[in-house]
Amino acid sequence: DEFHLPRHGDAEQVYMCGNSLGLQPKATEPAVQAELSKWAGRGVAGHFEGALPWATCEEALPALFADVVGAKDAALEIGAMNSLTVNLHMLMAAFYRPEAGRAAIIIEGSAFPSDRYAVASQIRHHGFDPAEWLIEVHPRAADHLFHQEDILGAIEANRDRLALVLLGGVNYLNGQVLEMAEIAEYMRSTNAAAKAAGKPVVPLGLDLAHAVGNVPLSLHDWGIDFAAWCTYKYLNAGAGCLAGIFVHSDHAADFEQHPRLAGWWGVPFARRFVMAHGFECAEGAAGFGVSNVNPLMVACVHASLSVLQKAGGVAATRKKSLLLTAYLESLLRARGLTSASTESVSAGGGGSTCRLQQITPSDPTRRGCQLSLRVLPPSGGVLEGSKPVTKYGSKPVTMRALEQLLASRGVITDAREPDVVRVAPAPLYNSFSDVRRCVDILEGCLGELYGGGGP
Repeated sequence: DEFHLPRHGDAEQVYMCGNSLGLQPKATEPAVQAELSKWAGRGVAGHFEGALPWATCEEALPALFADVVGAKDAALEIGAMNSLTVNLHMLMAAFYRPEAGRAAIIIEGSAFPSDRYAVASQIRHHGFDPAEWLIEVHPRAADHLFHQEDILGAIEANRDRLALVLLGGVNYLNGQVLEMAEIAEYMRSTNAAAKAAGKPVVPLGLDLAHAVGNVPLSLHDWGIDFAAWCTYKYLNAGAGCLAGIFVHSDHAADFEQHPRLAGWWGVPFARRFVMAHGFECAEGAAGFGVSNVNPLMVACVHASLSVLQKAGGVAATRKKSLLLTAYLESLLRARGLTSASTESVSAGGGGSTCRLQQITPSDPTRRGCQLSLRVLPPSGGVLEGSKPVTKYGSKPVTMRALEQLLASRGVITDAREPDVVRVAPAPLYNSFSDVRRCVDILEGCLGELYGGGGP
């Protein structure tokens, strides 16, 4: 009862797309309207009145974020500002400090494109060539998964060239949860050895777009240097809404080692309106602020985080999430619709005759809500993303065709190049009956796309 559920004709949609855009909490509209009414009735006085005075409204959010990301001192370590890629740039401006011979950044080989664009542009901005200094760790072709030894091996092999490691907490394409705690422990150990030898340390940053509100996080205890996330997926704050950052308390005042880009919202509030000529940087995450924050967005985030808190936080929603996604996986396998990522997927003769291949780990601890399903080519066809392939009936078998056919039947998923459909039951508003309806309709759609028979 906490969310608005989109409809398909006379029935509710089966909305399995919270990994792309979460649904709107019913508390959001009145929260936003309260700020609009304050603006209409009080004008500039709204900066200092009401439950969310605009001059400090973002300060209401760190305490709500604290349990979601695992911060120790929320007011010091968490900030709410900008959007995700902007925040990654702001954080890299401080933590990416390249020099001759040591300018490399490690990222996932299938990182979200905006992350790759941002990282490559940072490397270029400092006068280096991404072709030489951008290092990508790819999932293995055999199972489509990242392997911890490959990530740690890349860090070790490039240690003397590295200036930054920036990874996703949950990969957007295959839905895999990276072993963040173990990577952070390895980085702390190697950084301690480097520091003792008088060598530079390498910061570790995380993009938590698909992790925040999805899986438990302990950023402070893990020793993550910095992290950034959006709020429109599992946190349900609305498209393009205000994003968040984490900066470990160890870096609260290291202004010379990691200099911040400056703006007046990075000045401590007690000094901000003094309008001093010199910049005085606030300690912690707040020092990364540049401009005043949109109070309408703060109202959206505050409303959505309050719903999550009311549900018991991520610790509670994760329990339901594990069951929902396991149920989805079991139904898909029981009906012969999916094969595992390590199984042969030969569509014509030999191997699995399943029409989808699950490339998300089967181990529940290594995934969040999402199952990523490769749409396999029919016998005699070659699947190339959204390009037409061998036709069965009147419809080409592509991931776009499957996504669109599902949507026409009231099931909302999303497709990602080159050949993946992502299905994500969100525990705050999806039910087990949603999962069963999704699989029922998916089975019918696959039968139609493949001409009613096997591939």
